[in-house]
Parts: sequence; C-alpha cells; structure tokens
Amino acid sequence: SKVLGTATLHLSQISSAGAELEEGTPGFLPCFGPSFLPFYGPRPDPARTPSTDTGVAYRGRVLLELSTHMGTPDGRRQDTIAPEDIARVQRHLPRRRFGLCGVFYSATMVPAGPELLRFELSLGNYGDTGDVTCKPAASVTPHGCPLFDGNRYHYLPWYGDKPVAAVTSSWEDAGHRWDALNLLRATCRRLVSARG
Repeated sequence: SKVLGTATLHLSQISSAGAELEEGTPGFLPCFGPSFLPFYGPRPDPARTPSTDTGVAYRGRVLLELSTHMGTPDGRRQDTIAPEDIARVQRHLPRRRFGLCGVFYSATMVPAGPELLRFELSLGNYGDTGDVTCKPAASVTPHGCPLFDGNRYHYLPWYGDKPVAAVTSSWEDAGHRWDALNLLRATCRRLVSARG
C-alpha cells in the first residue's frame, strides 16, 4: 500500500457554518464539484531512496463530486468504473489544446553547490521529463552551474541568452465551466464596487 499522491480539500472552503456571515445568512453543508481534483506526490526515484519531496510532481486527477445530506443513509454504495467504459467515454469528450511558454530572464538567489541546475515547466503530466506517458517537450532549460555573485548569493550565468521552455497539452474542454465561473466573478466584482 504505497501512497502515490495526495490531495487536500479544506472544509472551510467547501462548507460554511453561517455564523461568520453577515445578517444571519444560513450556512451550507460540505459540497464540492463535480470537478477534477489533482493529486501531487514525490517524483519517482529510480534509486528507490526515500524522498523528502511531498508534493512536487503531478500524479493524476479524479473527477469528484461531494455532497452532504442530513438524516440516515439511503443505501448508496461506492462503485468502480469499468476501464472499457472510461475508454468509450474518452473518445467522445471534446478536447482542447493548451500551451504554456516561459522565458527565463534570470535565476538569482539559487542554492550554492556543485550540482547542475535546470528549470522545468509542466501542465499536469505534460512537460514532466520523468513521466513517460506523454510526448517529450522542450520544457526544460539547459543545465547550468551556479556562480557566486561576489556578494552573498549565487546565480545562473545566462547573460544574453535567455532560455525558453514550452509545453503543449490536450485536456477535456471545460469552457462552459470557465465561462460560468468568469461570469459569476465579474458579477461579484460589480456588486462589490457598486455597494462600496
């Protein structure tokens, strides 16, 4: 029973007691989603040495909906989804391509040491050089040895050459959720500015 990744849902973010809200507004029981919940864990170590990294690598995600009801349970149970059902649904999900491009202008205050350093961009598994499930991408900067700045810190000597890293990925199209969320946030900002 090895832990591959962890995710945290803070109870204060998915429920409210109501007492802290103004004018006696009633609270709500814990609820979440349906939404994807990402899991993060340590990077896979080929040497199998214990890792101190607790949550630096994307390990996967789960579509989760959580709702809380008062009273006695109505006999609901947990079921697993058959792999063939997942494969059949995945073919029909509309997908959208996303890109992330980063230009590194400087790297200062880096740790001293003889180890070569590099930076990596990733979107989920895409761009992660340790993950073999996605196509390789130009998602890392060249290795560099930190130099002492003559005062107190170390830096990577990029000078006039600025490294560029880019990642492309493909995910389910959830634009309808983003549109609704953006609309709610814009409405909230307008109401707050009109009230204040």
